[in-house]
Amino acid sequence: MRAHIGVVTWNRLELTRRCLSSLLQQTPPGYGLTVVDNGSTDGTQEHLQTLASQHQHMRLHLLRRNMGVAVASNLAWDDAAGADFYVKLDNDVEVRDPQWLHRLMHMLADNPLLGMAGYRLCAKHEGSPITLTDGSPALEVACCNGACACVPRAVHEQLGFWNEGFGRYGFEDLEYSWRARKAGFRLAYALQQDVLHHLGAEPEFVDPQLESGKRVSHTADLSGTKAYLIYLLLYEKGVIPLKVGRKYLPTSGPDGLTFTLNPAHKALQRLMLRLVGSVDASQQDELSQLDLRGWQK
Repeated sequence: MRAHIGVVTWNRLELTRRCLSSLLQQTPPGYGLTVVDNGSTDGTQEHLQTLASQHQHMRLHLLRRNMGVAVASNLAWDDAAGADFYVKLDNDVEVRDPQWLHRLMHMLADNPLLGMAGYRLCAKHEGSPITLTDGSPALEVACCNGACACVPRAVHEQLGFWNEGFGRYGFEDLEYSWRARKAGFRLAYALQQDVLHHLGAEPEFVDPQLESGKRVSHTADLSGTKAYLIYLLLYEKGVIPLKVGRKYLPTSGPDGLTFTLNPAHKALQRLMLRLVGSVDASQQDELSQLDLRGWQK
């Protein structure tokens, strides 16, 4: 079995150093690695270029501007063709256990009803103790946190990509988890402790600018809670399929990658623009009564 790991970076050089250093040192050979930088300006890109020159299995994409977590993570997913598993790993996570990746792959391979797996990085991530089909214990969760999320290739083929419709910092992990459960899969965390450490949660590494950007994105109409709930409604009503394609199509050129809006996404974007301006996300009944006939027009 083979996994491909995707790491997205945007500034925060020291966190990126520690994440990639621990990943490269602790993870046994045999995996693929893609790092996508979202236009860093603090020396991160230069550091990544040095690392890529030293590690042949590492692919590097340097973007000219911040395209957001989902778009960058999907670029890494593009590189995972042929891998049995794709792992989304945040650049503020430190690897402490050499068996972390092996354990996730076998957890998913031995339990085909699992659609995503990861580790519990925060005490507030609650779940229910379960026994998997192979007899091993785990914690079943409603959402597999995107800081470390392992997805089998078969699930990706059924559900597609992270949803790029949430802006820079959206609900792509929560939404993918919802789609996986809607498709009949279960989500679980391995129970082992001190496997990964969430450096980004430590006070010394909290970035006020980054946190402010997340708050703005999470409350905006087209990237926040309202958009998330509308997407769920569209899935529930069968207006859009559970398999999600790319909103932004990458094209390689002499100056690097550029992105254009996917023509297939334009009708959905028009619908979202209309809906977010006409409903109150706090009114669930109002959402459920939306008339979605003729939305492609």
